[in-house]
Amino acid sequence: MKKNRYFDLKKNHFILSEIGIICSLLFLIAATNANIGTQKNSSISDQKPLIPDTLLVLPPITPPEKVAPQKPMIFTPKPNDDPMDIEIPEFPEFGDFSDRIPEPLKPDDKTDDEPVTFLKEMPSIIGGQRALYSKIKYPEIAQDIGIEGRVMVQFIVDKQGNVTNPEIIRGVHPKLDEEVLRVIKLVKFSPGVQNGILVKVKMVQSVSFKLKR
Repeated sequence: MKKNRYFDLKKNHFILSEIGIICSLLFLIAATNANIGTQKNSSISDQKPLIPDTLLVLPPITPPEKVAPQKPMIFTPKPNDDPMDIEIPEFPEFGDFSDRIPEPLKPDDKTDDEPVTFLKEMPSIIGGQRALYSKIKYPEIAQDIGIEGRVMVQFIVDKQGNVTNPEIIRGVHPKLDEEVLRVIKLVKFSPGVQNGILVKVKMVQSVSFKLKR
């Protein structure tokens, strides 16, 4: 039996096999797409929408307004336009008030002669206590008897620093008292000054007599 060349399968075997492979791939792709689409739809339909139980509604926050600093209040006095009644004194003519000038006060001789008893800087002996004791001579009678002690003398230092009116206020022996009165008149003091003015000062000086043993 003679074969028809149109039905010769061996001749077109390669082409037919490729067509079959392509068709099977297309069918596989179509089948997989259909399964994926159904799975996606089923999974989407099974999921429930997420609805929050409660919603916290926060009030809107507004930033605080910036307050501009206030300028300090300055009070200015209102001028008073009302005229002021001022009495203008009558000035005397030249030469009329010459007799009204007060005369300077005359220094009071009594108050000027009164000595003071305390100053910020009291008068001191020029040369110190050594100048006083260098002039003292221990009376021999007092030495023979062995009399010792301290004699207190009160006096006034005048404006020139001289000693006036010496007076024994505490004596030990007449001879020792006489020696103190004699020596205290020989020393010179620095004068007392009060408010820039020379004044008299009343002072007390002690003189000690002690024998050498």
